Order: sequence, then C-alpha cells, then structure tokens
Amino acid sequence: MATTVTEPGLERVERLGRIWVEPRGVLGWLTTTDHKRIGLLYFFTTLAFFGAGGIEALLMRTQLAQPNEKVLSPETYDQLMTMHGVTMIFLFVIPMTTGAFGNYLIPLMIGARDMAFPRMNALSYWLFLASGLFMYASVFMHVAPNAGWFDYVPLALKEFNPGRNIDFYALGLIFNAVSSTAAAINFIVTIFKLRAPGMSINRMPLFCFAMLAVSLSQIFALPSLTIDLVYLEL
Repeated sequence: MATTVTEPGLERVERLGRIWVEPRGVLGWLTTTDHKRIGLLYFFTTLAFFGAGGIEALLMRTQLAQPNEKVLSPETYDQLMTMHGVTMIFLFVIPMTTGAFGNYLIPLMIGARDMAFPRMNALSYWLFLASGLFMYASVFMHVAPNAGWFDYVPLALKEFNPGRNIDFYALGLIFNAVSSTAAAINFIVTIFKLRAPGMSINRMPLFCFAMLAVSLSQIFALPSLTIDLVYLEL
C-alpha cells in the first residue's frame, strides 16, 4: 500500500506562493510589486517620455532651420525648450538607468528574491509617472514651464513670469524627487541587507557598486532639492 509523504514545510511554501502570486492581466500590472515588472514599467514609460522629448526637439530644430520661421511662437518655444530638458534629465535618463535597469537587475545580481521594500518600489514608480503626467498636463493647458529646465533666474521670478508655469515645474519635480529618494533608500537597503550568502561587498558586480554610489549621492542631494522646490512653490 503506497503512502504519501509530505515534505517538511511544504504547506508553508504553498502559503507563501499564494501570498506572492499576482492577478493576471492589466490589474496585475497596475498592482504589481514584482521588481521585474516594475522595471519593465519604468522602461516603457521612460521610452514614451523619450519619444515626447524627441518630438519637442524636432519642433525646436524646425523653428531654427531657417531665419524668421513662424512654426513656434516665442512663448511656445520657451516652453518646449524647458520641457525637452526636463524630460530628458528627469523623465528619461535618471529613471531609465536607476528605475528600469536598476530595478530589474539588482535583485538578480545579488541573489535576492525582490527589492527590500516592494511596496515602496511600486510607490516610487507611480510617483514618477504622476510627476511626468502632471508636467505634461501643463502643455495641454498652455502653462508649461518656460524658464529653462534648470529654472533659471531671473526668468523664473514672479516679476518676469507671473503665470502658473513655474508652479507646474515645482510640483512635478517634487513628486519626481520624492520618487527618486524612496528608490534610493530601497536600493541601499537591498544591496546591504539582501545579498546572497557568501557575496561580500567586494564580490558584488560593478553595476551594483554603481547603483550604490548613485543611490548614496541621491540620498544626500535630493532632500535639499525637494525642500528648495517646496519653498519655490510657496
């Protein structure tokens, strides 16, 4: 007579499997906390913003193709120049390297199942997406930021820019800075605490060292930038 032998801890493993499973379809992507899916969300979102930034660049170059072109008004040109810079720096380069490649590769490289704080990881992505959508909403409302991607003074002062353009710039970057700060904390804790047994700091891949250095620099730089943006908004 055959007997069934239950492996020790099998029931616990099954319970954990039910906890980690995610819904299928669109709902699964919207509620995911899996680092691979979040990395892919970052990747395709940043590609979309990259396309928008490329269109802005083409419009600017079309305006500059010949003297006295009338493709863009002076105000629209300033807005496109600002949005192009903001898009390429804050909505493409930084989130592509840290959000897309970092989220997807870091846990795999150090032997971790996921990031240290999966829900914080998801929050970072949605804050990043909100910042981009918020700033691009200003384009359709004809109040896009227009003082340069670095918010140059005196162009950003109320005497020269009395509209709501700078408000959209400041609020959008506040969301973006909070997102990057949360992501940096997540990367630092993940790299220091979730490495596989036997993987010392000296044995980590070079990409992990690069992400650790970037995250440490963000921890020091972004809180002060966020406070500055809050004061700018006030």
